[in-house]
Amino acid sequence: MTKTRLSARLFTRLGIAGTLLAGALVVTLAPAAQSVEASLSAATSSSWQTNASVQGIAVADGKAYAGGRFTSVRPPGAAAGTGEVGQAYLAAFDASTGALVTEFNPVLNGQVYAVAASADGSRIFVGGDFTTVNGQTRNRIAAFDTATGTLVANWKPSVSYRVKSIAVSGTTVYFGGSFGLVNNLTRDRLAAVTTDTGTLLPWAPSVNGDVYAVDAADDASKVYAGGQFSTVNGTNQNTVTSLDPITGAVLPFPGASAVPPPNGSCTTRVKTIDASGDTVYFGNGGDGGGCFDGTWAVDIATNTLKWKNQCLGATEAVKVVNGWLYKGSHAHDCANQGAGGFPQGFGYRFLLSEKLTDGTLGPWFPNTDADPNSVTNVGPLAFATGGNDLWVGGDFLNVNGTGQQGLTHFTNAAPGAAPAKPAKLLPYSVQPGVVQIHFPTVVDNDDSTLTYRLLKGFSNTTIATWTAKSTPWDRPWLHYTDTDVTPGEVTNYRVEVTDGSTTIRGNYSDPLTVASSASTAYDQIVNADGPQAYWRLGEAAGTTTSVDSSGQSNNGTFTGVTLGGAGAIAGNTSATISSSSGRMVGEKAYSMPQQFTVEAWVKQSGFNRGGRIIGFGNSKTTNSGGGGDRMLYMRTNGSIVFGVNDGSQRTLTSPSGKNDGQWHHVAGTYDNGTMKLYVDGVLSGSALVGSASVYYGWWRVGYDLTNSWPGGGATQTGMGIDEAAVYPYALTPAQVQSHYSAR
Repeated sequence: MTKTRLSARLFTRLGIAGTLLAGALVVTLAPAAQSVEASLSAATSSSWQTNASVQGIAVADGKAYAGGRFTSVRPPGAAAGTGEVGQAYLAAFDASTGALVTEFNPVLNGQVYAVAASADGSRIFVGGDFTTVNGQTRNRIAAFDTATGTLVANWKPSVSYRVKSIAVSGTTVYFGGSFGLVNNLTRDRLAAVTTDTGTLLPWAPSVNGDVYAVDAADDASKVYAGGQFSTVNGTNQNTVTSLDPITGAVLPFPGASAVPPPNGSCTTRVKTIDASGDTVYFGNGGDGGGCFDGTWAVDIATNTLKWKNQCLGATEAVKVVNGWLYKGSHAHDCANQGAGGFPQGFGYRFLLSEKLTDGTLGPWFPNTDADPNSVTNVGPLAFATGGNDLWVGGDFLNVNGTGQQGLTHFTNAAPGAAPAKPAKLLPYSVQPGVVQIHFPTVVDNDDSTLTYRLLKGFSNTTIATWTAKSTPWDRPWLHYTDTDVTPGEVTNYRVEVTDGSTTIRGNYSDPLTVASSASTAYDQIVNADGPQAYWRLGEAAGTTTSVDSSGQSNNGTFTGVTLGGAGAIAGNTSATISSSSGRMVGEKAYSMPQQFTVEAWVKQSGFNRGGRIIGFGNSKTTNSGGGGDRMLYMRTNGSIVFGVNDGSQRTLTSPSGKNDGQWHHVAGTYDNGTMKLYVDGVLSGSALVGSASVYYGWWRVGYDLTNSWPGGGATQTGMGIDEAAVYPYALTPAQVQSHYSAR
């Protein structure tokens, strides 16, 4: 009967449960993985593109209307300057095919910021900086008939300055911007007119700063506005307000407390609003480090806060589509204050989804970039939906790594994005009749939960099945021990992954001969346990690159290290820290390991000597801020310390005297809050702590700052380090003991 090393704790972390059936591990998750777990595919649908920013979009009468700074449009896939069709500031595209609607070719003399549609789709309303449309006077706002594409002749309010946002509610068009007059009557940055004739309504809230966004509740009970203002109707309103839709009076809005007040280091503003059903959703952009850039949701009936997500990176657009909140931003830190995602340093994610219930990130991971030569240089700026799709406009040049400027389109059409190809497996057999297999999960850009099958031999017989969750910033590993093998047998393995619609198979592993006797080779025993990186540190003197022996291609770079010293393991040399900051840093970065093992052999001599052995840090080339964490170090008295930062420095400390000039095996394991320290194969301490700090960093061998850690700061010169390894899970006591005993 087959067995597994997929621990109960790993099952818990992945939200999976396992059973043994007919010799194979079968793992299930409810609900099962399915194609397009989000309500939209992450694969783009074909659409034309623009030569500059799109700032407003609306979908009506089977067409997507885009307005912005652009002066021409071109077909999908066409490089800039190729196939350009002159069409300035406003264009229409077939909502199904994305093709240019050539019959709609209005001529505007200024850019468009806002586009909105009437409820029945018969009209679109556009706002911006223009003063003429088709040669006729239209001061900053205009209406078009969607059936004919013609300018509505009797709809012509005259606005004194920029219109930035438009919302249509029933028979009323609400709009906001930078203006002070409409039809020569005072309207301080907010106004309302009728949908049919554009008659100016008495609705006239007085706002003391520009309005960036406006929307009305679906039930027409409230109007919401956001922007760069601090008072409305003479009352303090910090960048957002809730208004009576008839009188314009300011309504009680306790949920607005989600927006922090401006101070010397932070000024944040509401930049986008989407009212949907019983909830209104807001997105903020802030100036200043760590300033609120996230999203928040408010119950429309009570105006009380439902949730707040504090991702950093200004949010420019939000839109509800089929049960998810889609977000356009240049998010760069979604671990900020528990936002539930990737940390600073992982990179920019310009497109994300969030759960409507709590704002946590959803399983949708397409991406754009931002045009560095644009005026805004922030990526997505505007969203619109026809009900089952999402049109995205902005200042980007690429979508999902492919050239697509200014405009793109996502639908809910199957099969959606495909999972990435699984890695080629590296199975090991170091015990008779036993094969160990460890491999990382992959990412699917619209499914975070995927099903994996382990296939054996060229017959591709399924011997294990898992369902596991992964994201671009968190890819847990899966583990399997195959005992349904015969000593001396030659076999191979591969992994296939499916999202319920598309199945992708990895390459076959190299042929493996099952062990007939127990291996005593240290490196084979370590590799059989699936390290994420394994630096034997046995390179010749003068070498600058440390080879990763795990097969995971995480080579490192030596600085201030002398190579070629006698090693802890017979037949292999070691590295000696020969300068005050000697170290080796792996070239691959990781975002948030919450399961790991750090392991090495260490030799240090002399009173008051110790130093950092191996750990995690937020710098690849210099000292880590705070010295990093997830580390093993030696105190001046020769005790070994394992340290993890969960908001406080949590440490386990061994007995002293390990700076005795002898080689000692040290290992620290952490499994979602449970930390353990082993010295020379024996458990030296354990503790239950909080989640390890979430940041983007590198595994490092040798020096880093330990001064701020208990007993840290020892002189490190002369420390020998050998056989350093990092694992993506917590080794068991038996595994740690086997490594120590293999010396």
